[in-house]
This record gives sequence, structure tokens and C-alpha cells, in this order.
Amino acid sequence: MKAGSLEDVYRHHMNEIYRYLLQLSSHPQIAEDLVQDTFIKAYEFLESYQGEKVRPWLFRVAHNAYIDWYRKEKRQVQTDPQVLAKLNKDFDLGPEEHYLKQEQINKWFEVINSLPEKSRQVILLRDYYDFTYEDISKILNINISNVKTTLFRARQKVREVMKDEL
Repeated sequence: MKAGSLEDVYRHHMNEIYRYLLQLSSHPQIAEDLVQDTFIKAYEFLESYQGEKVRPWLFRVAHNAYIDWYRKEKRQVQTDPQVLAKLNKDFDLGPEEHYLKQEQINKWFEVINSLPEKSRQVILLRDYYDFTYEDISKILNINISNVKTTLFRARQKVREVMKDEL
């Protein structure tokens, strides 16, 4: 990848990387700083880029930037309006149904926040960002069977808590 094409990659993936980092860091300013760190590191590591898919590689760089920050300070997933909009696809709800749906979404985020860090990242990358098991494996630097097991347990925990709440 050349420096000029990195600008195109930035324009194409910056918002998605920002949302991912915002969900992990829970703070807009920190997410902005981490996005900047991500693309600085991506530029620095252009030589080591081996032609793999850009999106998972970039998320791996973002993940590493987050891990560096996380070691200093632990945060929780933020319930931002864009995430809520994606989860709340049923726009034809009446006021009462909309309120109940919103409560369910808020509870989902509360449950996600209660998960261990690795489980939270796996479930977000798979269920929100639609990454493949292989891509998640590369982003988080864990094997595919570990991704599947972690995802299964995280989903099981979410279902268990959500079932009790409904």
C-alpha cells in the first residue's frame, strides 16, 4: 500500500474505526485520539503491510491502539446514537413499542458492558461489525476456536440476562 492510497483508506474507514473505538473507550475525545494514533501507526507500518484485507488489518491496528490506552485506564462501551439507530431498525413502532424497544437496546448495552473485555470485543466485532471469525482472530490475535468459544459464551450470557429481564 502506498501513502497516497492510505488517504483513501482513511476517508473510507475513518468513521467506522471511530465508532469501534468510541464503543470501546466510551469517550469521544479518546476515540478521536485513538483514531489518529491508528492511522499514524498504519502509516508507520505501511512497509509491514503484506497485502491482506485492509479493513481487518486496520481494525487490528486500532485494536492495538486501544489496548495501549486500555492498559492505562479501563472504560466501558458507550451507548451512542449511531449504534442505537443500527440496532433499532424497526421505525414503524408506536410510541409504547418504541419505548420498550429502546429499553431493550439499553439493556443489551448494559449486558455488553458487564462482559469481560475479550468477550465484549468479540461480540461487537462479530454481531455489530459483521467481521468473520478469521478476521476477528487476526484483529484480536487469538485463534479461531477461541473466537467461536468466546462468542458462544458471550451470546449465551447476553441471552440469559436478557431473558431474565423480559
